[in-house]
Amino acid sequence: MKTPDPAEKPSKPLPASMRDRKPWPMWPIALSIAVFIGIYTVINFQYRKEGKAYEPFQAMMERKNAIVEKNMYDWYSLKARRTDDNGPIALPASATSQANPHVLDEEVPEQLKYYMATRPILVPGFVKAESPASHRFGEYLRLRLHTPAGLADDERLKLLAFYKEGDLYLLATLFVDEIDDIADSLTGEPTPIAFEIPTEPIETDQVNVKFLSDGRLAKWQIAKAPVSE
Repeated sequence: MKTPDPAEKPSKPLPASMRDRKPWPMWPIALSIAVFIGIYTVINFQYRKEGKAYEPFQAMMERKNAIVEKNMYDWYSLKARRTDDNGPIALPASATSQANPHVLDEEVPEQLKYYMATRPILVPGFVKAESPASHRFGEYLRLRLHTPAGLADDERLKLLAFYKEGDLYLLATLFVDEIDDIADSLTGEPTPIAFEIPTEPIETDQVNVKFLSDGRLAKWQIAKAPVSE
C-alpha cells in the first residue's frame, strides 16, 4: 500500500468565474494598429521634407572623417598629394639636419602619437627636404624631397603632415608592413619628388617645420608671405 506523500496536495477545481472567462477580443488591437498606420502615413506625406533622405550611415562616416581631419587635441591632418612639379624651389628655407636614432619617440608629441593609428615606417637614410622660406598660407605649399630613385614612382611613399598652433610635422612614410617589403625600391641616386599640402588651418605668422625620416630630423621655418596688392 502506497503511503501518501505529505507534500502532495489535492488539486482544487477552478472557480466557475475562471472556467467561463473568455479571451480578450483582438479587434480593438487590430483597429488601433490600423488607425496608427493611417495617421502616420498622413503625417509622413504632409510634413516630409523635400530633398535627399537622411542617411544615418553616411552621416556617421562624415562625422568620423571630420574627427580624423581635426581631432580633440586640435591637430590637423593635412593631406599631402604628389605633384609633377619637381623643379627647384625658389628661395628655399635654410634647414638644419641632425642624426637621431630615436626621432619618432623623442620628437613626435605624445598627443600626435595617440592620433596615429600605427607606428609609421619612415624612409631610411638621409632624405633632403625643401620648402620655400615664405608662403601665402591658405594656398597649397610645395615640398621637395630627395629620395632614392626607386621610390620616385612608388606610391607606397607617402608624406604625412600634421599641424597645430604654428608647428608643422612632416613624416616621410612608407606604407608597408615592414621595411623588407620595399627594399628593392630603396636604391639609386637621390631623386627629387614633389608634394603639396593645404595650409588653410595655418593662421600664424611663422611655422616651425620638423621633417622626420628614419634616424634623422631636419628643422626650418616658413614665414607668412605678405599679400601682394
